[in-house]
Amino acid sequence: HKTQVESNRCPDAALLFLEDIIGEGGFGVVAKCRNTDTNKTVAIKINKSEAGILQQAVEEIAILKRLRCLNPDTCNIVRWDGFFFHKENICMTFELLDQSLYHYLQEQHTRGLTMGELKPILHQLATALAHLHSTEIVHADLKPVNVMVVNRHQHPIQVKLIDFGLACPVSEVKQGACFGTVWYSAPEMLLGVPFKESFDMWSLGLIMAELILGCHLYPGKTVYDVLRFMVETQGQTPRWRFKSPEDMYYQYGFYASDTRNIKLKSLDEIEQYMEQDVELEKDRKMLVSLIKSMLNMDASKRITAREVLQHPFFDPSIPESSSANAGEILAHTENHERNTSPSISSIVARSTEFSIFFLQDLLEIVYFCTFFIIK
Repeated sequence: HKTQVESNRCPDAALLFLEDIIGEGGFGVVAKCRNTDTNKTVAIKINKSEAGILQQAVEEIAILKRLRCLNPDTCNIVRWDGFFFHKENICMTFELLDQSLYHYLQEQHTRGLTMGELKPILHQLATALAHLHSTEIVHADLKPVNVMVVNRHQHPIQVKLIDFGLACPVSEVKQGACFGTVWYSAPEMLLGVPFKESFDMWSLGLIMAELILGCHLYPGKTVYDVLRFMVETQGQTPRWRFKSPEDMYYQYGFYASDTRNIKLKSLDEIEQYMEQDVELEKDRKMLVSLIKSMLNMDASKRITAREVLQHPFFDPSIPESSSANAGEILAHTENHERNTSPSISSIVARSTEFSIFFLQDLLEIVYFCTFFIIK
């Protein structure tokens, strides 16, 4: 049905008519609405009036305000047009996009996407993350449902990053913070270790693997199962031995389960599920190499979004896209940051941060012992 909603903080100060519900989640719903003044349709994220969700909405608005310095088209980030109140709900107005990358993948008749689709998607998402990380913000919930296809009939495909409900400044990440979807969580979050921008790069690697395989790479029901799939595919860490399902059952009475549709012995096997065109062999190998760099278990060695954009994989056949000038924009941002002197408060904060991380190292050892046995 159609519902009239009074807007008191929306930039257009107009009346919106609800036409359809196009998404739903723990936060509330996303509605397709029509602006009666402009006859333009927009997406309205209507948050539940529960205390925790309202607080999350307030924090998301703060992040979106910080991101207003970025061009939503050249940075491949959804355009935000403000917020308003409807009764006890906070509502946010966004540009209306076509469908999520998850649903786009589901509509494909083949197992995964073609190289002609994979390359621009990776380039545009890396562009979005490079700009996001230049503002020292981590998305922390990157997954196919939070990537929108602008127009499914457009070629080359164009995508935008959405949903900043769990995004936060890197400086505010807390020890042991764990949220988002466990399937797309980096090992450092699952182990209770402080994380930063490299967390998003792990999620991007999983997304690219999923777009190739047509299914999740590490779809565990529990943190232990997800970590076990990582270790079985990517190998043991040198300092720790991961506890076997038998160890977990003997010590905790926990039954491990296997929910994978495809079991890979190594990440190199991803290449077997890609187009086997001889002319694409070089691209296949480079893309797998990039995915392996994004899925490095050591967060400090994980490739950055900026480094992805500079990879030979995109020379020079990357299709023209709105993100083509990403390098120039990022270089300008970095020059600005280098020319800005650090404040006394930031220096003190970094000193305090060093002490906190020293204590966190001790806490990590205790937490690791739940899943690992020291060699």
